[in-house]
Amino acid sequence: MNEPKDSAVCAKNAWKNYGHRCKSITVLHDINLRVPIGMIYGLLGSSGCGKTTLLRCIVGRLELNRSEILVFGKPPGSRGHEIPGRSVGFMPQETALYKNFTISEMLHHFGRLHNMNRKDILVREEFLISFLDLPAKSKNVSQLSGGQQRRVSLACALLQQPRLLILDEPTVGVDPLLREKIWTHLINISKASKTTIIITTHYIEEARKADRVGLMRNGRMLAEDEPSLLLNKYNQTSLENVFLQLCCQDQNRLQEQMPISTRDGDRDTDVPDDIDDQNLSSTSIHLSINKTNQNLLPFDDQKKKFENNPMIFAKRMASNYFILPKMHKIYALMIKDVTVIKRNIGFLMFQFLIPVIQVALFCLCIGRNPEHIPMAIYNSEAINGFPTGNLSLQLLNKINPEQIHFTSFNQFDKAIDAVKEGHYWGVAAIQYNFTQAIKNKLLAFQTDPTTLNQSSLHLYLDMSNGLYQQLSITIQSVLLNSTELFLKEVLSSYKIDPSIVDPPVIIENPLYGNVVPKFLNFAAPGMMISIIFFLAIGLTALIFVVEKKEGLLERSWIAGVTTIEIMLAHIIVKFFIQIIQIIFLIVFADFIFKVEIKGSIFLSIMLIFVQGICGMSYGLLISSVCEQEIEVMEVAIGSIFPILLSSGVIWPVEGMPSAMRFLSNFTPLTHPVEAMRCIASRGWSFGYFKVWFGFVNASAWSLGFFIIAAILFALRK
Repeated sequence: MNEPKDSAVCAKNAWKNYGHRCKSITVLHDINLRVPIGMIYGLLGSSGCGKTTLLRCIVGRLELNRSEILVFGKPPGSRGHEIPGRSVGFMPQETALYKNFTISEMLHHFGRLHNMNRKDILVREEFLISFLDLPAKSKNVSQLSGGQQRRVSLACALLQQPRLLILDEPTVGVDPLLREKIWTHLINISKASKTTIIITTHYIEEARKADRVGLMRNGRMLAEDEPSLLLNKYNQTSLENVFLQLCCQDQNRLQEQMPISTRDGDRDTDVPDDIDDQNLSSTSIHLSINKTNQNLLPFDDQKKKFENNPMIFAKRMASNYFILPKMHKIYALMIKDVTVIKRNIGFLMFQFLIPVIQVALFCLCIGRNPEHIPMAIYNSEAINGFPTGNLSLQLLNKINPEQIHFTSFNQFDKAIDAVKEGHYWGVAAIQYNFTQAIKNKLLAFQTDPTTLNQSSLHLYLDMSNGLYQQLSITIQSVLLNSTELFLKEVLSSYKIDPSIVDPPVIIENPLYGNVVPKFLNFAAPGMMISIIFFLAIGLTALIFVVEKKEGLLERSWIAGVTTIEIMLAHIIVKFFIQIIQIIFLIVFADFIFKVEIKGSIFLSIMLIFVQGICGMSYGLLISSVCEQEIEVMEVAIGSIFPILLSSGVIWPVEGMPSAMRFLSNFTPLTHPVEAMRCIASRGWSFGYFKVWFGFVNASAWSLGFFIIAAILFALRK
């Protein structure tokens, strides 16, 4: 398409569809548009007629399905073109402002995005605050009225004095005197600076101040010309009457052409917000009518477009998504993120404390030996007055009361009933001739069943579920160790070698770890990795969804910011938060709770940090596929436990079925957790395979999540 040299924006036979091929809704129908350089173009139409969609196509946020829009001679988004970018100022329908920012911070943010120096920003800030009658520049946006917020939004669009200014409903809720002042300024900059202005408005009559107007209905351009020429052509005294006349003519034409079969047709629900139900019906009708006129569906349009010029798609993709990030934009976005954090110092402090609280709770509540376990004891030997001696008391004295607390019962049945009622974890029973049976067994070497039975401590334990079973295992371990000490003491008193009662297994000094391993040392490395990983997801996932929902990401993209720049800036800022979190985590785990870390502390910190980057990348991926906060919560929470349980954090992967062990290799935690254990428990360095593979695995997952998130953001554009 050849654009006239004096045109800022030009579109010919432009079509835009939403939805899939079989349920496609045409939003823009054969649009012809020409906006001369240095003129004000008023785009008029009711809500839902496609004005916002057309504006998004002009600034490069949407691609047409047929034909192409040229802005200053180039398609928007072309390499080297500053649209989107500094050459366009855009004010959306929603305010799209950071509510916790001051007016000055808001203007400085967009000034930095457009690479303006501080002096120029201050000059423009002073002018715009005075011109738009804004409150003090130190006032927060959240403290402003709706009309004042819209004026701040307008100031952000005017800040860099762009070549193309697009204003979507800028005068809604504005005082009539200020509205007149805004129009005077727009007329002045269009004439003095040759700024091209496209403005949409509900106030049709105020559009008479525009040099050229376009009247839209149901995604079609009904008329386009100078206001005075339109009034003369249709012999009306107001643009509103002209618009009403054109709408009536258009409606009559549609009713004459509407096939009977389309009047009760199905409606597609995958339609953007700027298409309302009333217009949807006419849109569907018009699409049906024009199928006979060889208007192509989206898939066919794209196919024909690529057949005519197969390099268009490749060039556009390279231009939009594979340009190098600009440092001034990353810096501006970093300053923005830091400002957001400064406005929530309390929440920032809580973020620092979260890993400390979690690791403290874990170390205090997990892996410790149970203490003060209530047990019932039935000592028949004591009840019968120790007829053969009192070795039973000697045995009971070997049992640590800090671990097991005994309550004596004179009747065995009552002791059993107390356990059944849930008052005790079990019954320990000693028979009446226990002492004599012990002597017969150890000194006379009698091994008949009666002697063996009477010389034993009989346990009746509650093992009804997994929790009780774990306590029961602890009880058995304590009693077995105490019994072994008791037997050795008895043998020593008779000058017999006590090693006779040692089991036929000799446990030498372990190659790694301690003779008596602690579950805490097994689980803590995995938990430290997991805590940072899941906290990092929260640092990135929710904030992007909120910015998308409030139109902030859209405005940044139109300002020329790329998805990669947004993601990099966000990760860099969160890098410092994460470093502090990790340091607190390591200090509390290693120095306060004595979690064993035999290897390099620095290597441990680096591994946890890399895993944190992986979590942030995963959060970005979640934000790229979710639209609402509740969706983020569901995806994040729904993925925490599958990843946690299948990664060997809580239980060794060797205890899983073979299929699950294979699948565990494909979680982002399994190999980094194993690497962390090797560093902490074995003292391994980076030279060992399991250690460096943990780093490589975490880095690969991070890069994969990041790239997929960037692609999804680009595709969702």
